[in-house]
Amino acid sequence: MPVYEEIVLPGGNVGGAVRVGDTVRRPTGPWTPAVHALLAHVSARGVPHVPAVRGFDERGREVLDYLPGRVIDIEAEPFGHAQLAALTSWAKRLHAATAGFVHPGPWRFAPDQGGTLICHNDIAPRNACFDGEDLVGVFDWDCAGPSTPLLELAFIAWSGLPLYRVNDPREDAARLRVIAGSYGGYDPVDVLLAVPVRIRSMVAAIHAGAAAGDPGMANLIAAGEPDSTAAVLAALLDRLPAIIAAL
Repeated sequence: MPVYEEIVLPGGNVGGAVRVGDTVRRPTGPWTPAVHALLAHVSARGVPHVPAVRGFDERGREVLDYLPGRVIDIEAEPFGHAQLAALTSWAKRLHAATAGFVHPGPWRFAPDQGGTLICHNDIAPRNACFDGEDLVGVFDWDCAGPSTPLLELAFIAWSGLPLYRVNDPREDAARLRVIAGSYGGYDPVDVLLAVPVRIRSMVAAIHAGAAAGDPGMANLIAAGEPDSTAAVLAALLDRLPAIIAAL
């Protein structure tokens, strides 16, 4: 039986993940049974690019499919409009599949904002892989939980434009139109104005999780979160009028 080296995967500020052969091993938490049930549900309903759960290893880590593809570092290169559209269209398929899914949890990230269905809650370039412009994988499902489609789109905008960085307002506007057009049913301004709501809920969730003993959230606080995100959000609020004017 082959013995594979453990390769630490990029990111991992919350919990850390390693690749072992064609699998990924990750720490678990009280939310893991709900996440595994969700992954099985959406896979059975034809949502593509989702890792299958293979069980647990001898160290108690969950074992998932490794999804091959290229993770785009948007700090080094722009996230293309086609890739943004692919990710947003995939989110629409996910939401269609989870509309009838019910699970008691617990969920790791479950802000009290009138969640209407289970969302991924961390759809970002760092958690997706591509083959050219084609989406081939979406991973890191630990923050899945009750939310709304609009808040999911708001986080895609925050992470994928990205709105945490100062851009040309015209390019932010163009990318917001890609998100709204790819999903349908929302105006780009609605997506933009939902971003502060979504990010404030994330800031609150990090504090609450750390206080409750979630080691991943404690890791984020040790790394300077969520204070750094709160500061960036304040800067975004100053830029909102310019972006809205470009829309």
